[in-house]
Amino acid sequence: MGRFESKRVLVTGAAAGIGRAVATAFAAEGARLVLADINEGGLAEVAAGIEGAEILTYDAGKPGDSARMGAEAARDGLDVVANVAGIYRRAHFTETTPEDWALILQINLTSIAEICRVTLPALIESRGCLVNTASTAGIGGIAYAAPYASAKGGVITLTKSLASEFAHRGVRVNAVAPGRVATGIARGLPPVEGAKDGLSIHPVKLEGFEMGAPPELLAGAYLWLASPEAGFVTGEVQLVDGGALSG
Repeated sequence: MGRFESKRVLVTGAAAGIGRAVATAFAAEGARLVLADINEGGLAEVAAGIEGAEILTYDAGKPGDSARMGAEAARDGLDVVANVAGIYRRAHFTETTPEDWALILQINLTSIAEICRVTLPALIESRGCLVNTASTAGIGGIAYAAPYASAKGGVITLTKSLASEFAHRGVRVNAVAPGRVATGIARGLPPVEGAKDGLSIHPVKLEGFEMGAPPELLAGAYLWLASPEAGFVTGEVQLVDGGALSG
């Protein structure tokens, strides 16, 4: 029997990358999955390999839509919420428009807060847990991605604040902070003209992962934080970065 047998788990960003790996890993341990993303075709592909998976489409960049989706997911109860959906953009800060700033914070921070807000009542009832997605950028900052780093820093303080507020209700709230990951989130982005080399990443120190880790290697951190083995862990930001911020 898996660690999450019969547990109902919501995973956002489940159509690809880290979210897909996390959803697949939860399913392998017996969870009943609710898969959420803007990419309906990608969700259908993932759901085809997970028996009984539910699909919810939403637009994290549209104010209020994350709350709508989260409330729908919570209607039949939830044991775990894994907030993985996100967006990454690069630009000189002086060329970042107010619209760019607003969209990146909406998707990477506000949508997570909306989902937390509407799913917490169900998690209080189940004595469940939240696992959010931060980043090394939210801890150490990163050049040419100030809105992204600011949003991820906000996820960290949101996570710690909710952990403090809801501990007495039996809900644990933690976050995973990935380093460089071999996903498509940053691939295909145009280079930042005039950018100084090396400032837009935190180099991985662990041999063999210089180009980033496959998302499957991050999934275990989400599952551990959501598992009974981490029952005494809350307010934690778990670095999974190949030693990038190790000093």
